[in-house]
Amino acid sequence: MLDKFILNKFIYLFKIGCLTEKPFSTIKNIIIIIFADFFKLKIKYLATLNKSKFYYTYQPHAGTGLGGRGQFILREFYDKFFFIGHKILPKNFNFIDVGCSRGFFSLYLLGLKNFSCKGLCIDPQKNALIDFKEILKLNKKKNIKIINGVISNKSKKKLPVYKVSTRGYFSIYKDTPCADPNIDFNNNFFESRSYTIDEIIIKRKLLANIKFIKIDAEGAEYEILKSSTRTIAKFKPIFYCEVIRKRNKIIKFFKEKNYVLFKFHEKKLVTYSQKNFEGDLLAVHKKDIKKMSLAMSTV
Repeated sequence: MLDKFILNKFIYLFKIGCLTEKPFSTIKNIIIIIFADFFKLKIKYLATLNKSKFYYTYQPHAGTGLGGRGQFILREFYDKFFFIGHKILPKNFNFIDVGCSRGFFSLYLLGLKNFSCKGLCIDPQKNALIDFKEILKLNKKKNIKIINGVISNKSKKKLPVYKVSTRGYFSIYKDTPCADPNIDFNNNFFESRSYTIDEIIIKRKLLANIKFIKIDAEGAEYEILKSSTRTIAKFKPIFYCEVIRKRNKIIKFFKEKNYVLFKFHEKKLVTYSQKNFEGDLLAVHKKDIKKMSLAMSTV
């Protein structure tokens, strides 16, 4: 079982490109992580991504999904958005990072050269947010507000957050496709305060002029989108959204709001065309399409 797990990891490294394009640095990073885990060493390093630089850390936590192992090994290959973000984001923008974890994606946005932004970051895992706050201090970044909680279509309630996978995935839904059927949900959950997007932006006004919303919530994406209708009407933000549950409803939602959908093909952004799609979607309002400096094609 362990050999199969390791094999799948290497297949993934080849699939996303880091082991083919940067084999030596990727293997070096893997070796460093092995030593760090064995000796329980914390690593501070400079993450150099496409048009973005920032300091980050690896923490050898006992469990997976929290220490930053994937970010340390993959760097710019950790998320395909890192290859095109500087092409589609306005020079001045504010963002919401739903499911921010230890803040790697948020730090990428804050570290973009010649860009100016402020962020509102939400995650239910307290330990991840403790690390995130330390990393913000390391980078001397103060233009971030952090909320310990979840975003859903329910406001002012505490919701159960289930550990749905031994790989460190958490969700407010047991039926998310990434859930491990062998997990005892009755003994693997905690409660967290729920907010809606419209509550924190329209009602509480925690951040103004939202132009980008990233959603990574292990299956709660549709409910989060439903909670943002007033925010969309006012700001028409760009959405970068994981899609693993209620795909058809998410597609319909965006189209009803006059959004154009894109997906990733390798390092390029292409117009959405596949019906049986699951993965990450980029949604841009029709009024902003002409402002984007992108060469778009269909596959």
